[in-house]
Amino acid sequence: MYLGSEEPNESELEQLKLKHTIELELAAIERMALMSSETYRTPYLKKDEILGMERMRFLNRALHRIQDPHERAQEAALNSVQTISGNMALSSNPLPAENIEAIFEQDRAPSGVPLSKVLEALALRRLHGEISERVARLDKKNILKLHQDLFEGTGKGGVLRTDAASLPGSAFMPPPAILVEDELEGVLQWWHDPSPLHPFERAVLFHHRFQQVRPFESGNGLVGRLILDGMLMRAGLSATKWKKEDRSAYLSGLVAGDRGDRTKLIGTFWKAYRNQHRPTVDGDKGALRISPRQAQLEAF
Repeated sequence: MYLGSEEPNESELEQLKLKHTIELELAAIERMALMSSETYRTPYLKKDEILGMERMRFLNRALHRIQDPHERAQEAALNSVQTISGNMALSSNPLPAENIEAIFEQDRAPSGVPLSKVLEALALRRLHGEISERVARLDKKNILKLHQDLFEGTGKGGVLRTDAASLPGSAFMPPPAILVEDELEGVLQWWHDPSPLHPFERAVLFHHRFQQVRPFESGNGLVGRLILDGMLMRAGLSATKWKKEDRSAYLSGLVAGDRGDRTKLIGTFWKAYRNQHRPTVDGDKGALRISPRQAQLEAF
């Protein structure tokens, strides 16, 4: 029996169900994020910043569970374009996002775009879909294979550098070529060792050290950012969505790391990442996009 002035119709009931489902989902997510965030001990990120990333992690998990598979695939494809576009936007020779979209839609080179860039974009798309699994078994062999797959057909992939290297804009000198293999093994060992740091912090620190080692003649940024995204996704977080205007902040963060300022390095990356994913980091209702037929409460 309904107690009220007027019994709601079926459509109104569905809207009420959806409204309260979202509210209850977000409340459960907030509780889980708060408990999870308390498990990390770090001198770098603040508590509310770690809470924001844990909020994102549980939101992503909820969306994966309740989203329609077709809708989820469409969103994943869009996110892939944004992530790959962002990766290439931070390189020294960026490719505009509209050209990347055209390449993905038509599988051909837009007018004026070199074939090498087309192959690079297509390789990044394929590798982006695999990178989470590749990161699960990250070692020197897999990093070399990743670089080889990215530059397949160019003859310059999968080989450690044999010459001296430098880092533009930084006083830090990468290790000599003879030490590259040992340095790469060292950062991989650090990655696989247990740590109290948050996965975001660890991924950023790995990325920075990888750029310092500069294991390849070229493509270090593309490969490093691809690995960074894989580490984030492996942890349940979202991949990055860099923009061309982020290049200065990205490089300044790396240079801060070169000076030994890990707090500024991680803080700079976090600020950019938060701006890329503010709705999910903040836990906005709009971040939980579900339809009435998808409204299913998470057991909690």
